[in-house]
Amino acid sequence: MTEESVELRRLELNDLPACSDLAESRSWSRDETKWEFLLTHGEGWGLFDEHGLVGTTIVTRYPELASISMVLVAERAARQGHARRLVSHVLDTGVSTLFATAMGLPLYEQLGFHAVGFTDIHTGQFTGPAADISHIATHADLDDLVALDIKVTGLTRPFLWESLLTRGSVRVSDHGIAGSWRVRDDLLLIGPVIADSPTDACALIADSAVANGRVRVDVHDPDVIAYVRDHGMESWGEAAWMVRGAETLPGDRTRYHAPLLQALG
Repeated sequence: MTEESVELRRLELNDLPACSDLAESRSWSRDETKWEFLLTHGEGWGLFDEHGLVGTTIVTRYPELASISMVLVAERAARQGHARRLVSHVLDTGVSTLFATAMGLPLYEQLGFHAVGFTDIHTGQFTGPAADISHIATHADLDDLVALDIKVTGLTRPFLWESLLTRGSVRVSDHGIAGSWRVRDDLLLIGPVIADSPTDACALIADSAVANGRVRVDVHDPDVIAYVRDHGMESWGEAAWMVRGAETLPGDRTRYHAPLLQALG
């Protein structure tokens, strides 16, 4: 399969079934809700051959940087340079960030990314009690949520908090905020978690997770990792947090304990 025989074009919402099929074929979950959200708020690109979709990537652009995600290539087209072509297409002269598995790390390093941190993916049914230190936010809190997010992450993304308030939930305490969103009937994603300390982050995770069935939260602080593992959650592996075009990520990252989606930075 040559590069000339594979068409690169923008992904549209009517490509959702093909994206989900491709994800499932590579042992990713289908998560059409997540694909729809990312394609609505980001820029998706796909590679197509005579048999259909063979590769994808999505870039979500903020004023401060671009977050690259969903880099996926079909088994029949693996090791032919398609992932490089997809990622190279969405790179520009500004700052870019992404999460990389061990398999993708060499490619991203060749493209100029370097690791600035990691996240440890955890899923399971949370077995601890609620901390009872938070309350549910409303749309009246939107400006405060966006302002705190900008201060901690350095990213301007009001659409994220608007969506969480509409389709998910946001919990607020005196020491932080935590969003959550049911991406599937059987899975609640927890994040972003912004908190003054690891202890505050654990309390917000507990309030978000309790009595909500299977949950996923991606964390990096050793104390938070130990906490979620002690309360019923299992690690599914680490991903390196990488950046290109800057030495590090913006904001006060010591207070950013979990993203909602790795795709959103």
